[in-house]
Amino acid sequence: MIPKKYIILTLLPAMIWIGTLIYLNQQNKKTVQVSDPTGDLHLDGMVLMDKYCFACHHPEMSGGHAGRTGPPMFKVREHYFREGISREDFVNPIIAYVQHPDQEKSKMPGAIRNFGLMPPLTIDQEELERIVNYIYEHDLSSEEWKDNWRQFKKQTEANADSSK
Repeated sequence: MIPKKYIILTLLPAMIWIGTLIYLNQQNKKTVQVSDPTGDLHLDGMVLMDKYCFACHHPEMSGGHAGRTGPPMFKVREHYFREGISREDFVNPIIAYVQHPDQEKSKMPGAIRNFGLMPPLTIDQEELERIVNYIYEHDLSSEEWKDNWRQFKKQTEANADSSK
């Protein structure tokens, strides 16, 4: 049997190496610091939607179908959300569709006709769940949400400009 002391001494360099890699990876991540003085913005969901969704499902897209690559996110919510729907009944179909887009899974045949089938995305399961739960909890068509979105974008752009 190998004494504990030798096992620890053997594993110590590997643990230091792994810790260093994790630290360096955290230092290399570019994060946008956005303040939320009211605590009402639920910034995590908004940041993730901005990162993964709004390139195609932008909340303020204009110019009709020709200027869009997908329906605005508030329209996606309208097709999946109904009064009294449980979180699970809202979240699960969207996650299933995003992970494996299929015409049979979609509740938006008009969007598929107008924009085509959404490409499959590789989004971490936890982040995807946070996004869809955020959509469930927020009326993305409300003026309040749009105001929060505009405030978020202003802060994001200001922070990006100040980091240059």
